[in-house]
Amino acid sequence: MRNVILISLDTLRASSMSCYGHKNLTTPHLDRLTSNAALFETCISPHIPTHPAHTTMLTGKDVLTHQIITQGGSLNLDLSIKTIAELLNEVGYSTVAADNLGRWFNRGFAEEHYQGYRWETKYRNARKAEAVNNTAMKMIDLAVAQNQPFFAFLHYWDPHTPYLPPLPFERMFYTGDECDPNNRSMDPVYDCEPFKYYFMQWMCKPDSSDPDNIQKKRLWTDIHYVNSQYDASIAYMDACLSTLFQYLENQRILEDTLLIITADHGEELDEHQLWYDHHGLYRTNCHVPLIVHCPDAIQPQRLNGIVTLKDIVPTILDYTGKSDLIEREKIEGKSLRTIIESNSHQGTTGAVYLTECGWMKKRGWQTSSWKLILETGDTPEVYNTPDIELYNLDDDPEEFYNLAEDSPQKVKELKAEMEDFLVQRLANTGLPDPTIQQDITMRRLGNKELAAPRNLNS
Repeated sequence: MRNVILISLDTLRASSMSCYGHKNLTTPHLDRLTSNAALFETCISPHIPTHPAHTTMLTGKDVLTHQIITQGGSLNLDLSIKTIAELLNEVGYSTVAADNLGRWFNRGFAEEHYQGYRWETKYRNARKAEAVNNTAMKMIDLAVAQNQPFFAFLHYWDPHTPYLPPLPFERMFYTGDECDPNNRSMDPVYDCEPFKYYFMQWMCKPDSSDPDNIQKKRLWTDIHYVNSQYDASIAYMDACLSTLFQYLENQRILEDTLLIITADHGEELDEHQLWYDHHGLYRTNCHVPLIVHCPDAIQPQRLNGIVTLKDIVPTILDYTGKSDLIEREKIEGKSLRTIIESNSHQGTTGAVYLTECGWMKKRGWQTSSWKLILETGDTPEVYNTPDIELYNLDDDPEEFYNLAEDSPQKVKELKAEMEDFLVQRLANTGLPDPTIQQDITMRRLGNKELAAPRNLNS
């Protein structure tokens, strides 16, 4: 195959996509693409949120090697650790990106080949994906003009807060009154101290005759409406992706291009009372989509078995005939090519080490049947999460029932596995444990002066 396109759909949890079984038809265009692709049922983002997840996605290495564990921290990625853009640029690929992360994520791209985007964040009119599409197609046009194989990284943001999809998507999955004064389901959300003013800035309906008047804005009161807006944002993005796919078909790019679609992490809605963000090492945040498409080389299939974001870089290098770089760069992930070509359900690993150090500071250990989540001692008390959490993923895939007190032996067993893994990996890297060395970077969002009043609905 000639080209590679890697699409990251920021904050998209797999369980909210219709091709992964969601009750709402959120992703019909991705569903159609998936019918001619390899879909991985259990892809894990091991290190959340955005910065650590994308660093793993783009280097093929875990947090114990790349050390990027926080969001927006002061540490930069070491220059000795190469991104996939740098590696492909080295072997003659033109590299382009539609992305706004900056920092080390722009490495491997010429300045004019790495461009961002802007959109207005307005009620019923946050057209994020259209803005990304404009930059994406411009960048791909630029890459095609180089008359050489290209790698494109395209980063979409629609399911990320604020959820303000344009009409008609805003009403796609909801028909009630989102500001009903008798509905109190949002009260705990607006009581969440770290986020409450942020939520109150955008979880509100402007006055139709005076939309900029903060004092006339009415807070959303129905939690089902907020959840529906997450789904509606996905549906809007999916519609915009259909435009991108049509462009690629029209340009005759899609047939001989390795197209990989994934996400950096998912999103907590109302499942564990962590409220509309991506903290918590739960399935909602760590289970992400992974779709690998290339009609010339990949047969349609759905594959079980655990794989991770770490496996994307070696897969790209394998399919592009550059697998020698996997060994040279000591890439830690495993190529998915053999799994795809043999229709195997073995996955690439039996267990995954999980971390977060953004709003909360936790470690985790996930196998095919169990998940252990451990407190490090540095998570703020406001989140009120247990120190030890144990979930049986076979019986409780949503991770609602903490079995830590009932199954101390299983906790001991999984904790020992995780500790053995850490001892070995830290010895291999010779680097500090970033969970111990680094502090959380996120403590509060929002501006009280811009927040809608809480008493207007009553």
